[in-house]
Amino acid sequence: METAKEILYIIGQALLFVLQQLWAGLKIFGEWLYKWLTNWVSSINFPTVMKLFGDVKANRTLFIALAAYIIFMNVWAFRLFGKDKGSAKRKQRRISESKLLKVCFFGGAAGGLIGMNVFHHKTLHKKFTIGVTLMFIVQLILYSFVLGFLGFWAFF
Repeated sequence: METAKEILYIIGQALLFVLQQLWAGLKIFGEWLYKWLTNWVSSINFPTVMKLFGDVKANRTLFIALAAYIIFMNVWAFRLFGKDKGSAKRKQRRISESKLLKVCFFGGAAGGLIGMNVFHHKTLHKKFTIGVTLMFIVQLILYSFVLGFLGFWAFF
């Protein structure tokens, strides 16, 4: 009868062989997927930049719609922080922290940050003070580029 070390060695060799075969299969699949995706992407007819931004009316509409969305999300975040602070004072049902953070994440970080400071609400929670501030910085940069780019193509 074989010893325990020999049995473990045989099991280890078998596992190594199986893992090597899986790795080889994954490499083959990855190469196939890369080729398929590159062929698929190259078959899509992307419009050129001039065609995409050549329609001034569409650019203005997109610019106004995006600006309206940003304003709506920020007003909503501001109101949610105020409503949650009022509910906390009256010991009523509160708005969940995840909802507050989601609204801030999806475009309302500026309103959330202003609401935090105006209503003195959630200012001691690190995930709000740091998280909402980081979201605000990222959104400020993103909105500056997107709205600046669309504004240039829409109004000049």
